[in-house]
Amino acid sequence: MPAKDRYHDAVKRALVKSEWIISDEQVTFQVEDRIMWIDIEAVNVAAALVILIEVKELENVASSIEALANALGKFLLYRLALEEARADVPLFLAVSELSYQGILTERIGQLVIQRFNIPLIVFDPEREEFTRWIP
Repeated sequence: MPAKDRYHDAVKRALVKSEWIISDEQVTFQVEDRIMWIDIEAVNVAAALVILIEVKELENVASSIEALANALGKFLLYRLALEEARADVPLFLAVSELSYQGILTERIGQLVIQRFNIPLIVFDPEREEFTRWIP
């Protein structure tokens, strides 16, 4: 099982503050012999909604491009695994406000989000609150 991302627990606490229930962590999906782990599964009872969340840090890294490429690659692999399993559960990428205001508001970040239709959850890790949901 992979290590938790730096902001994993901050996203969990932000979800709970927003009245989501954490139903699972390190959710496993498998395609043949390959196992993948998605960080968080959350349920919003009032909205009758279940979502999966992959938490990624794109700031304070050696290369924002490398971090974005890694996040995009994992996100797309997870989306394919979910499609293969016929799991109709929305997958979101959670990033900090600094990550969003950094590479994700630059042209390359906007191209990635638009081209690959990546829904984002943006959060403030210090306040442990969401600042925006971008479907």
